[in-house]
Amino acid sequence: MKTNHSLTTGRFLTRARGALILAGTAMALAACTSTVEQHGHVLPERVISELKPGLVTRDGVVALLGTPSTVAPFDDKVWYYISEDLKTVAFLRPDVVDRTVLVLRFDDQGMLSNVSTLDAEAGTEVAVVTRETPTAGHELTFLEQLLGNVGRFNSPQTQGALPGPGGGGTGPNGGR
Repeated sequence: MKTNHSLTTGRFLTRARGALILAGTAMALAACTSTVEQHGHVLPERVISELKPGLVTRDGVVALLGTPSTVAPFDDKVWYYISEDLKTVAFLRPDVVDRTVLVLRFDDQGMLSNVSTLDAEAGTEVAVVTRETPTAGHELTFLEQLLGNVGRFNSPQTQGALPGPGGGGTGPNGGR
């Protein structure tokens, strides 16, 4: 029995094309997947409801929520707990889906005095200024820096002749 070689090759190529199309489709779908990641503190509503001003101390807050994400730079009586959900689609830059900042203020005795929350809309974008502030003085070139150090160092012969502790003489032992 004689087989038709071109018929077998044609079936193989058809199956190979089908497999390549299936693999390409699977890769395209995998590239379009998205993930949501939670960063920062998990702030369950039941725990936040336990934060009663005037009843909870700093230690109590740490026991409930852990250490704060950050403390206000100029006032250690203000603590921030930051929670953020980021959605990443394929290889693109992550987008903020949800952001919550729990702001806790304490009085001088360490008792919780105020609880408030901020969401993503409460934040403001800060524009970074890239200008340089001019300073007075002269900026030295590389050659000026290199030649400016010539003669500033003591040679081994003159180290013993310096006045002060260990010096004071002309010889290697201070002239003694």
